[in-house]
Amino acid sequence: MKTIWNLIDALARFVIRLIGKVSPKLGAVCEKLWNNTELVTYLFAGVATTVVNYVVYFLATRMLSMGVLAGTWTAWVCAVLFGYVVNKAFVFHTHCESAGELAKEAASFFAMRLVSLGMETVLMFVTVELLGLNDLVMKLLVNILVIIANYAFSKLFIFKKK
Repeated sequence: MKTIWNLIDALARFVIRLIGKVSPKLGAVCEKLWNNTELVTYLFAGVATTVVNYVVYFLATRMLSMGVLAGTWTAWVCAVLFGYVVNKAFVFHTHCESAGELAKEAASFFAMRLVSLGMETVLMFVTVELLGLNDLVMKLLVNILVIIANYAFSKLFIFKKK
């Protein structure tokens, strides 16, 4: 895992240097963002969680013949379970002293994700059911908005440093 991260880091720094040669200001911004390890790992975790969400949604709607909303909710449950473990272990590195503290943290995570599920459900309903847009495209676009909202929820309310 460490070797993979070192390769990703080297590649990213190479690309950032190239960007810096074209636009020094943009290169500096990119380097600052890349050096924010929490943000970078959150983006990787967010992408991985989105992949879980998207694949489960695809399987639920295409293989199990679920409707758009049932597929959205099924994918959400799987993605939230995956996301909690990944965010706790790899992004925010929180440690709970007791089972009660762990339960409280997990409950906060799931509660905030219910808010984003509501947001995702409304957006999917409006864009797919009412406007007739492609559900797979909208699922991807909606999930980008959800990742941004979830980072704010996680950082501000759930995985606060003690």
